[in-house]
Amino acid sequence: MSTTSEGQMVPQRGWWSRNWIWAAPVGCMGLLFSCCLLGFLLFGATTWQSLRGSGVLVDGVTQAKQSLEVREALGEPIESSMVPQQYSMHSGTDGGSARFAVGLKGPKGSGTLYGEAYKKGDAWTFTTLKVEVPDHPVINLLGPSSEPAPKTIPFDPKSLPDVEPLPEDEEPAPPEPKRGKQGQEDIQL
Repeated sequence: MSTTSEGQMVPQRGWWSRNWIWAAPVGCMGLLFSCCLLGFLLFGATTWQSLRGSGVLVDGVTQAKQSLEVREALGEPIESSMVPQQYSMHSGTDGGSARFAVGLKGPKGSGTLYGEAYKKGDAWTFTTLKVEVPDHPVINLLGPSSEPAPKTIPFDPKSLPDVEPLPEDEEPAPPEPKRGKQGQEDIQL
């Protein structure tokens, strides 16, 4: 056995015994951050899939992309933003409502698509669908008279009762005059 002039060698401490004071907290924080990030990605992906797959949002963006006025204002191709700026959806057993704002972008500029709709059964009906582009008039995708008055329920012609039409050659009979107390006719003006 050979010895050095300095005496016996002292064994070196390992990496963990030298660095455990900072490595343990950093490792725990990294693990916690990774779990949170994974949870956020899974939650965000499922939420985004449900938003993107909802018929009202897809229908609204499709109508905007097909509009000649929107294509002239923004240019082609038109892209929608990945995440809606605003999105509110309520649904029940026999219907629902939705309200959203989605960014649109094209080679000539960008704008925002605003939509409001209600749902009866499986079909969505828009009450508001417009695109606002800076320095450009508002583009109403539903036409000038398609919006109902505020806080009204849209008219459904199917809700009217069935009535038999009069024959073409028959006219309605004139109303009978009202009679007074002594059998005299009251004249109505």
